[in-house]
Amino acid sequence: MSKKKIIVLGAGLVGSVIARDLHISHEVTAADASTDALAPLAKLGMNTMKLNFDDESELLNAIQHVDLVIGAVPGFMGYRTAERVIRAGKNMVDISFFPEDAFGLDALAKEMGVTIVTDCGVAPGMGNIILGYHDANAKVKRYECLVGGLPVIRQWPWEYKAVFSPVDVIEEYTRPARYVMGGQVVVREALSEAELIEFPGVGTLESWNSDGLRSSFTPCLTYQT
Repeated sequence: MSKKKIIVLGAGLVGSVIARDLHISHEVTAADASTDALAPLAKLGMNTMKLNFDDESELLNAIQHVDLVIGAVPGFMGYRTAERVIRAGKNMVDISFFPEDAFGLDALAKEMGVTIVTDCGVAPGMGNIILGYHDANAKVKRYECLVGGLPVIRQWPWEYKAVFSPVDVIEEYTRPARYVMGGQVVVREALSEAELIEFPGVGTLESWNSDGLRSSFTPCLTYQT
């Protein structure tokens, strides 16, 4: 079986790891505006490409011969990039934390005959898969997803590790938080309803509401039927 041709748009902390993993079994091209971000991937023998994501013609030329596009750009670029990929007739898996409603692209994706999987990170992403699995095998009455970034060495004052775009971290703490309670969408102020939670072997962590409710039930939410 021939290897799939995949392009990863964005070679940041998350995009570079995605590219490394896919490179094991597929023909991968990592694209980014920063040559510094691409350099470590090039050393692995991976195809790399300096790409200006704001240039639509440049983007379309980069993805025209691939089988799959992976979106790992900062959130403010996510929706626009996904729309352009769809118009190019390419399937896409996207992890970008964009504020727009992903279903705004639904009609266009159907028209172009492509599939786009959004919110495909840890949470949203893996958290949704876990919820879906349990919901299919049991009657889920309540579901709470707690997500955080813990460094190997916790240092004051934050004891936090931002493993994705810093501008998106800020969005987490400023964008109104949406979650589902009693079957209804509820909107709360970001960082609201803070609580302390104890994790064995880790210690006491602070939890609060943050946004992410676009394609499904997402980070720091309560789901109750």
